[in-house]
Amino acid sequence: MSQTLRVLIVEDSELDARVLVALIQAGGYKVHSTRVETAAQLSQALAGGEWDVILADYNLPQFNAPAALELLRQSQLDIPFIVISGGIGEDLAVRIMKSGAHDYLMKGSLARLVPAVEREVREARERASHRVAETALHAAQEQMRIARDIQQRLFPSAPPALPGFDLAGVSLPADETGGDYFDFIAMPDGMIGLVVGDVTGHGIGPALLMAETRAYLRILTQQLGDVGAILTHANRVLAQDVGGERFVTLLLAQLDPTTRAVRYANAGHVPGLCMDKHGATKYELRRTNMPLGLRADTQYRASEPIVLAPGDVLALMTDGVEESLSAQQELFGRDRVKQVLAAQRTQPACVMVDCLHRAAREHIGEFDQPDDYTTIILKVSEMS
Repeated sequence: MSQTLRVLIVEDSELDARVLVALIQAGGYKVHSTRVETAAQLSQALAGGEWDVILADYNLPQFNAPAALELLRQSQLDIPFIVISGGIGEDLAVRIMKSGAHDYLMKGSLARLVPAVEREVREARERASHRVAETALHAAQEQMRIARDIQQRLFPSAPPALPGFDLAGVSLPADETGGDYFDFIAMPDGMIGLVVGDVTGHGIGPALLMAETRAYLRILTQQLGDVGAILTHANRVLAQDVGGERFVTLLLAQLDPTTRAVRYANAGHVPGLCMDKHGATKYELRRTNMPLGLRADTQYRASEPIVLAPGDVLALMTDGVEESLSAQQELFGRDRVKQVLAAQRTQPACVMVDCLHRAAREHIGEFDQPDDYTTIILKVSEMS
């Protein structure tokens, strides 16, 4: 089937216009054409139709190609403009090309007409595709920027003041928006909830699911005192919302600041670490059931209480740091996590978080950060 070309011809000679159409048709195209010969007619044609190419004589009784080219520029339409003249001289030809014409042909030598039209139409369509892609990219970037602004506001602006404890949390997304989540939640009876979570994937979808998870947990922690029951209820509603397409790994720890007791439930998340004042691992807050959102009937139970001693460090994190790969494809790994935390155990909690994330970034070298880095550090004062 012949390809259709919509050709706008700026020409005072109807015969010359027919010759141009015939040549293009002979090149295998079905041509829809309109001939204009004044500025008003050209303006009306540009406003009222879509055109693949404009073929313009240089001089007309009431009009000329430079004026036509200026009208096209004012319309802000990207239509190939090819000048076809009986002979205007090299200087004028150069001038019109510099003004924005895409090609110049002599009426007495039109062998290049079809190839020139094909080339310019193809390049115009490529430019149009590029503009569509750029517009979509800019729109997506703006959506991501807005989503990141919203997401960053959902993270705690500062940790709660807990006498006898030093608490810090940081999330560094790999993309504009991340799927990681951390929170400090004031719970009834003076308890404090420490949360780290990781939604599968990156971008706006995971960020929205993270925000939804945060909202559910903040509501449920005010109604329920048991971390297992909290995750059981959160899982039920998340499973209905995501339909198994995504899931959330999450660790919720409940701290009693008075007794220094911690109870937790771990929904398929990276185990937390509890280290003593010498840097030795005392406990790992291991997974107690599958991630949230996979099965609505999953039951989560709270762990037995872990009583923190003076000098202990509790670290809750997502898997981004551990799974960072070096140029040699070597994982940062859990042993390095422990080594960094042990080496920095005398530093404030915020410094420990920063050192851990910086060590992971140094490990990957010049590569982009592969995943979100999110860590909570809770230190117990040695004077407690």
